[in-house]
Amino acid sequence: MEAKKCCIENLGSHVGEHVDVRGWVYLVRQHGKNLLFITLRDGTGFTQVVARRGISGYENLANIHREAVIRVVGEVIKDERSPYGYEIRAKHADVISPSSPTIEEEYQPDSSPEVLLNKRHLVIRGEKTSSILRYVAKVLKYFRAFCEERGLVEAIPPLITRAACEGGATLFPIKYFDETAYLTQSSQLYLEAALPALGNVYCIQKSFRAEKSRTRRHLTEYTHAEVELAFIEFNELMDFTEDLVIHIVQRTLEEDERILKKLGVDDLKVPKKPFKRLTYKEAVRKLNDEGVPIEEGDEIEESMERKLVDQLGEPLFLTEFPASQKAFYFKRKNGDITLSMDLLVPHVGEIIGGGMREDDYETLLLRLKEINANIEDYQWYLDLRKYGSVPHGGFGLGVERTVEWILRLPHIREACLFPRLINRLTP
Repeated sequence: MEAKKCCIENLGSHVGEHVDVRGWVYLVRQHGKNLLFITLRDGTGFTQVVARRGISGYENLANIHREAVIRVVGEVIKDERSPYGYEIRAKHADVISPSSPTIEEEYQPDSSPEVLLNKRHLVIRGEKTSSILRYVAKVLKYFRAFCEERGLVEAIPPLITRAACEGGATLFPIKYFDETAYLTQSSQLYLEAALPALGNVYCIQKSFRAEKSRTRRHLTEYTHAEVELAFIEFNELMDFTEDLVIHIVQRTLEEDERILKKLGVDDLKVPKKPFKRLTYKEAVRKLNDEGVPIEEGDEIEESMERKLVDQLGEPLFLTEFPASQKAFYFKRKNGDITLSMDLLVPHVGEIIGGGMREDDYETLLLRLKEINANIEDYQWYLDLRKYGSVPHGGFGLGVERTVEWILRLPHIREACLFPRLINRLTP
């Protein structure tokens, strides 16, 4: 019997043909004494295998446990009743690697979050979780495609740094030979340095924040998709941001119907331009009008962000934050108002933060002195304003938060392969 070696995601191209498929057993159901239904996973997708007593290797299949690795040779049948669209009618089967029967004792879908996190290396094999992780990869693909279409060049900045990008209180220090270094909070400063060499740039890197936050949207290590653009104005930066978000949602609706359906996301719509915009001062007034106790100068906390955006039901820009709430490098409009923006979305709040960068040498030097920074650590950054400075700006998108928003996930940890939280360093 000739059989083509095949991935599950390609079964639709082999209807009526015999294929050779290998993968992990996700579920086994016995129907009577002579029929087995096996849900098989190979990393590219899931399918159903139907095995009848009498085929070669049936007795081996009858004794397998979940997560055993098997090889199946059989005919691909299109089946509209199947949740996967196709099934394999087995003609022959081998057990490549058995699985311990204790797999059933490891965890259950309704186990506590602590158990599910401890067993994350097994939980990610599930149909829902693996689909979410596949979608994370799709968001990275959509982000890259948008940046490449706009002519941006991908750069790879270092993760180990000596100079803080954001506030020092959220840095993770590490021993670097005989010096103290830090895990980066953002690749922004290095992307700014790349502008004169490469033109407009982007990166997809890990960022680290030592924030002692226990919320459904906070991670200590997260995937940061960042953009830096030269010769741009503030409104143009927000237009670029809008176009990126619209691109990601459009591609999702076009290519990811199955995952949206699986997770019950039936109300995702492409946001309309222009997104609504509120200045910080307007947001404070609006919150006060709705009975939220906040004064000018106070931080707009997560619950307040959600109150502003959830009722709206679509993305919202908050702009022009006080300088006291933003990093030293933000360009100021006048006085203590920064040319900054946060993009809020329903269900999550902020997913993007950015703005214009201070491009004047003397002003930037003054800002560094105001925060008592070690000027020597930032001398290279000051050089960017000394040798050919231009108006420029950029932003960073939190990939896991974006996935949390689009897929309506109850917690950001579901969008991570292995989440790092304030109390979670394993597995």
